[in-house]
Parts: sequence; C-alpha cells; structure tokens
Amino acid sequence: MLKKLINKYELSSDTRSLKENEIFFDLGSTPNCFGPYFLQALKKKPICVVTKNKKYNNIYSTKIYTVNNLLQFFRLSVIQKYKKKPNYLCAVTGTNGKTSVAHYFLQLNKLLNISCASVGTIGIYQNRKKIKSPLTTPDFLTNHKIFNQFYKNKISNAIIEASSHGLHQNRLFGFHFDCGIFTNITHDHLDYHKTKKNYFNAKMILFKKHLKKNSLVVIDTDIPEFKIISKILKKKNVTIASWGLKGNTAKIISIKKNNLSTEIKLNFLNKIYYLKTNIIGKFQLNNFLSALIACAKLGINFDKLIKISKRINNPQGRMQLIQKNKKIILIDYAHTPDALKNVLLETKNFFNKKVNIVFGCGGDRDIQKRYLMGRIAGKLADKTYITDDNPRFENPNKIRMQIKKGCNNAIIIPSRAAAIKQAIQELKNEVLIVAGKGHENYQIINNQKKYFSDYHYCREVLNL
Repeated sequence: MLKKLINKYELSSDTRSLKENEIFFDLGSTPNCFGPYFLQALKKKPICVVTKNKKYNNIYSTKIYTVNNLLQFFRLSVIQKYKKKPNYLCAVTGTNGKTSVAHYFLQLNKLLNISCASVGTIGIYQNRKKIKSPLTTPDFLTNHKIFNQFYKNKISNAIIEASSHGLHQNRLFGFHFDCGIFTNITHDHLDYHKTKKNYFNAKMILFKKHLKKNSLVVIDTDIPEFKIISKILKKKNVTIASWGLKGNTAKIISIKKNNLSTEIKLNFLNKIYYLKTNIIGKFQLNNFLSALIACAKLGINFDKLIKISKRINNPQGRMQLIQKNKKIILIDYAHTPDALKNVLLETKNFFNKKVNIVFGCGGDRDIQKRYLMGRIAGKLADKTYITDDNPRFENPNKIRMQIKKGCNNAIIIPSRAAAIKQAIQELKNEVLIVAGKGHENYQIINNQKKYFSDYHYCREVLNL
C-alpha cells in the first residue's frame, strides 16, 4: 500500500515546504518516538507519515507507516520516484568559479537554442526562466525533484554547482554525472570542514562517487592539486579533458584587451581559434574555457561555440561592470582570500589603473580568512574601505577590526551604503571594486534579512 501511495503522491521531509496530501517522511524519528516536527507535519494534513517510531498510540486520523531503516527507504523512494533526468548531466565543484562555469554553460547552450538548465548560487534557471534557490546545492529531495521536472519540461542538458557542504551532506546521493568540472581549491569554509584536507576530500566526493562510467572530467593542469586529482581519476573509468600549460585539450595562447572586451587566441585540439568576449578577468576566462570544453565534449560544434562567444556576459555579481563617465565600478562576489586577490590583480591588469576596494566579511563563518583578506587588500588596493557584510549574530565591530589587523591604512565605515557612497564620491582615476556580496540583495543582521543590493545601490549613487 505504501509503495502505491509513493507512486501517486509527492514526497516531503521538511514541514516548512510540506503541502496537503503529500507524504511526510519523519526523518527525525527514532524507534521509540516521533521526530520533533511530527505534530507540525500533521497540521499540514499529509496523506500519510512514514516514521521509525514503533511505539505510538493509534490516535491519529492521519495514516502512519513504520519503516526500520527510514533514511535508506526514503532515499530509495526518492531516487525511484524521480528517476528520469535530462539526457546530459554536468556538475562543477571548487572554491571559486562554480557559479560562473554554470552560467557560461547555460548561456552557451541557450544561445545555440539547446534546452538547458542550471542549479546554483544565483538560482535555478530553466532556459530563460529563473527560480530562486536559497542554497548553492539544494537538499537531496529538492535536487531529484528539480532534475525530474527538467526532464518533464524536455530539458536536454543540465548543470549543478556541487558545493563542499552539499557533497559532504549527501545532497547529490543517487546522482551520476556525465561530466564533472573542477575549478580550484583555496581557503574557505574551514568553520565547517575544520581543515583544508577535509575540505578537499569533500570536493573529491564528486569524482569518487558521482561520475558515470566513461564520463568526462574538465580540469586545469596549472592548479597545484592537478596531480593528486589525476591519481584519483585514474582509478575511475573516466576521460580527462585538461587545459592549461600541459593541457591535452586546450591552451590559451594569448589574451589581449580591446576597450572593454577581451580577444583570445586559443589552441583547441591542435587547431588555432580566435574569439572575442565581453568577459573581464583571466580567472573568468578560465571558467569560461571550462564551460566551453564541457559543451564541445558534449558534441556541440566548436566553431559555433566560438562564434557566439562574443555574446557571452559575466553572471550577475561576478566582475559585473557599472560605468558612468570616467567612474568604473565592478561588483564581485569575491569572499575568499584567493578570490579577492584575483579580482584585485585582474582589475589592475585589465584597466591598467589603481584599484580601490569596499568589502567586509560574514559573521558566524570562517574567522581565519578575515586577517588574510585584509592583508591582501592592504597590499594590492590603493584605498580600502572596510564595512559590514552579513554580520549575522557576531559583533560587526569585532569582524571589522579582525580585517583591519591585516590592513592598517583601511578606512572603516560600518554602514555598507555609506561606505559605497563615500568610495564612489572619492573615486578619481581608479577602478572601484565592491566585493563580497555580488548577486545577493540582502544583508543579514542578527536574525533579520534586510534588502540591500550592491549593484542597484551603486547605480543609484551614480544616478543611472
């Protein structure tokens, strides 16, 4: 009977999203009692509840089923019910660049009228339609529902950002990808993973557990971890499509700036190509190249991909350009030491100007990176404005002072709006980077989420 209900009705394990006549899996239950959200679930009038609890009085109007290994039963039920997925599945992992790779992959497909979807930090996209998502990698059940819906909507190709948290928490359980992309690994999320080794191992779950046989892995030979990852991949039956100085698939021969666009000379499978793009920054070009290779290896004609490259733009909040008269501002999500360093260096090189920066660090997150980011800004920026990011429940002043230890000459302005406004007003011939929040349109202060968009506020200050 339970299996028939599972085939007929939608599944849920979260009372916040549970709807009437759905099946609720009481994952917090034990053999002796219901989970903490059981009574909350009953108020939503589910068709039934599946639990571990064997010792309950039969006083409920809702039908209750008891299963011994509930988590396993739940996972198998989800995988079976939402089994069908798009034909080609791709996942990208790494510290920085996941969102950009996914965005470029989606754009390249869309511009060639190939149905495509992406799931990640800036939302869930199905062709040109956007659906908001609170997590880089949604929960296990949501992922299977989303990808099953993609299939029903006749999406051919789909890509997901595989975060270290998502991989470690088995949110991609039951997924097997045709293509895996690795960007890089740098200092981040040590509040969760504790050590860089644990963080790296979490990323490697994608390649150890979630690749199909004869799948493809796209990776840069120039990253320090290339040899280690290569050894892991050699144990799997996969094809490595590498790029970089020792790449077997692609090499960037030269990069030239042309006004606000970039011209690239590229060797792809021993053939020379020239392409022009609006992408700013070498690290963004690296991300674009990963997406380009993934699309080409999928079977998309490379000449067509090169032709549409001039129509590709950076994703929201990633080296996003705002310009009025001589004032140039870049909005970027850089919130790790390595990302901040890359943004500062690439901006200097591209515009051949001094760079000012506004940034802060999030509260209740990795403390170690605050000093490091302050030191990087102090060395590379002409002027640094330290402000609030998402302080959450931490003392904002404490966060600001931890950053300032690495950057003694920084100007501290607690209000993010005031910091941005002053930085724009004092901007002369430099380029201003507003870093840390990118696409986000809010600030989290204590338990309140207040609207604030770096991009829209900069435009407001400039009267755009």
